Amino acid sequence: MQHARQSNRAACAITTLLFLIGSAGAAFAAGEDFSTVTDDAVRAAVDRGVEYIQGRQTGLHWEPHGRAEDDRHFGGSTALALLALLYAGEDPRSPRMRDSLDWLASKPLRSVYAVGLRAHALAIVPGDRYRDRLTRDVQWLIDAQHPRGSDFEGGFGYETHREGGFDNSNSQVGVLGAWMAAEAGVTVPDEFWFLVERHWLRVQTREGGWGYQKDGPSGSMTAAGLATMFVVLDLVYARDTGKFDGKSTSRCGMLQETGKVVSSITRAMQYLSDIFALENPNGDSGWTYYYLYGVERVGRASGRKYFGDKDWFRLGARFLLAKQDVKEGSWDPLTSNAEMNTLHHTCFAVMFLCHGRAPLLFNKLDYGAGANTKTRDVAGLNRYVQRSSEKLLNWQTVTLGGEFADWLEAPVLYFCGHDDPRFSEADVQRIREYCLRGGLVLGVACCGKPDFSAGFRRLAARAFPEFPLRELPPRHPLFNGDVQFPIADPPPMFEVHNGSRTLMLLSPTDISAAWHQFLIHKYEPHLQLGTNIFWYATDKSTFASRLATIEIPARNAKPRQSVALARISHDGGWDVEPFGWTRVTRHIAAHGGVRLLVTSGVKFENLTFEEFKIAYVTGTRAMRLSREDRDALRKFLSAGGTLLADAANASTEFLNSFEEELTDVLRTQPLAVPEDSSLLSGAGIPGAANVTQVNVRQAARSMAGAAGAPRLRGYRIGRRWAVLYSPLDLSSGFLGTPIFGCRGYTPESALEIARNMMLYAALSSSEKAKIDRASR
Repeated sequence: MQHARQSNRAACAITTLLFLIGSAGAAFAAGEDFSTVTDDAVRAAVDRGVEYIQGRQTGLHWEPHGRAEDDRHFGGSTALALLALLYAGEDPRSPRMRDSLDWLASKPLRSVYAVGLRAHALAIVPGDRYRDRLTRDVQWLIDAQHPRGSDFEGGFGYETHREGGFDNSNSQVGVLGAWMAAEAGVTVPDEFWFLVERHWLRVQTREGGWGYQKDGPSGSMTAAGLATMFVVLDLVYARDTGKFDGKSTSRCGMLQETGKVVSSITRAMQYLSDIFALENPNGDSGWTYYYLYGVERVGRASGRKYFGDKDWFRLGARFLLAKQDVKEGSWDPLTSNAEMNTLHHTCFAVMFLCHGRAPLLFNKLDYGAGANTKTRDVAGLNRYVQRSSEKLLNWQTVTLGGEFADWLEAPVLYFCGHDDPRFSEADVQRIREYCLRGGLVLGVACCGKPDFSAGFRRLAARAFPEFPLRELPPRHPLFNGDVQFPIADPPPMFEVHNGSRTLMLLSPTDISAAWHQFLIHKYEPHLQLGTNIFWYATDKSTFASRLATIEIPARNAKPRQSVALARISHDGGWDVEPFGWTRVTRHIAAHGGVRLLVTSGVKFENLTFEEFKIAYVTGTRAMRLSREDRDALRKFLSAGGTLLADAANASTEFLNSFEEELTDVLRTQPLAVPEDSSLLSGAGIPGAANVTQVNVRQAARSMAGAAGAPRLRGYRIGRRWAVLYSPLDLSSGFLGTPIFGCRGYTPESALEIARNMMLYAALSSSEKAKIDRASR
């Protein structure tokens, strides 16, 4: 228990210090222009880089002409090219990639660079095709490491320890190859990692950084050292061997030494934050792209979006977009570098962009004192999800006072602690807005502490008084295998649900301890449950780049028409995804040229045609109207108003009550909108879309098929549709986010269907009658 307390104290120390180092990005971000750093622009740059790399292939490899197999660097260029292509998403099972990987695996390599890069590349190829070669490469790297008691113990030279000497660039690549092999399941003995730790601690400079050998620190080598120390933290101090009994002296000693690793990382993070620049600070700019690759590794390992006040990925991406030869797709050296050529620079640039834009698993919230007593919980879960999904993912920390846009980059906002997380009213409203904009908040009680759970319950009640916290049933999708992993004996969990999706989750059980220590042997279901939460929040299949945004920019052009629309309130859960209406109004302004003037919370009894031309109603439960409501609605529709509606999440309660009420109001039965209607083709409705082929979410496919015309219904008065509604969800789609189990249209289709409905409703009665005559 003493060792565990020491480890926890060290963990708390690094959490606090790293948060302080990396949480100040708002001011810097606000003053920077990152308008060129879009997801489309970065993806296009990667595609051009991939094309360049592929175009430099000679037969099955990328080795320079005339380089013999006994050359020290033979195989290194091929390994690096394949590594970049794999991270860019090239399929290792394709004939072209498989043949090149086979070629690389068959060759005897001599240098730490070549073997380390090959091990890295082969380790991320799914399956066991290269397991034998990977195992032999790991043994080669173990043999190449300077042994305990030698002058350079734990470091690497160019070939083997018999060669003498070391340098930290070789050492980084050797460690990286062994680390990725270990992640792929190859056994790497503890002694290897102990020696890695001893080496990098020994050669760290007084400034906190690292140099190439014993020289002054540079950006590239400091990034290399930091990334390596995070590997040590994960594989030595935060891991589960499946066999530790608490008595091993080496294990105890390892725990007692944790503070040195914590101190090393903290000092190095501060130094890198202080010197951060784009062209390898305090080093040769000819190694800039190699340096940026190291920066990306540090950013991903630490969960830091900012180094101090610097948004390292957007700054680096903007720099790389400007430096790429757009015609060739390559990145040329900034200065002459005899050891690196254009192919190498391009590979490092491509990997920086691919890793940096990868989707975020979770945001981890720093909420102040007592927050997040584990340092490697989300990092460990990220490792597990990447391994099980074979997808590249990121994570990052955010703060209560940081940029709200940072919060919106991840589908889950996670935090944990022992004590009551005391939030100000402003904090509560920010958490509420995050949820209402599509996010899911996850709270986990460290060590199962009841004070945290009680505090989270109070937070939920303050943020969503309209949606009480409720316990998840044992057959919930998070547990029953519908999301991904079945959880045989699920821990108790509680949710806040708005009738369409989960907004908040509370786990009174400490499921994140397994993430922090990577407890696959003992508590894998807790890692699986964390994975399920990610898939649940992203509807199982959505991988949005951290640069992707669902925001629709405001339109500056003068609209051709302004129309007042009333969002109707009632007792059946009417206020579904209110933030989605910003996207609706901007979409219709941009594509339909109509400005919608939306008033929310209007009751039927107050609805008048003099004030509103369109009314919109949705709900998650039954809607019941009073006599006054019916009279006002009948008058509104008879005067020329149009009522639009959808059943949120295809709620049968709402749909049935809606049809009952409208049938009573209009004394007629609903009709299906014909498939040749102008409402679907868009003909005759200025600005309308052709929605004869739309897409539905996965959960709605059994109801509507994968694609086809929307199944709209309505009520007619004379030659016009006075009421139009969708039995499948539109309102949740307006928000633009994935929602597990939502029985409705995809966000893009929901907007286009609603656009046609609203543009039709904005027409005059004579225009509607003209469209009706033309369709006959």
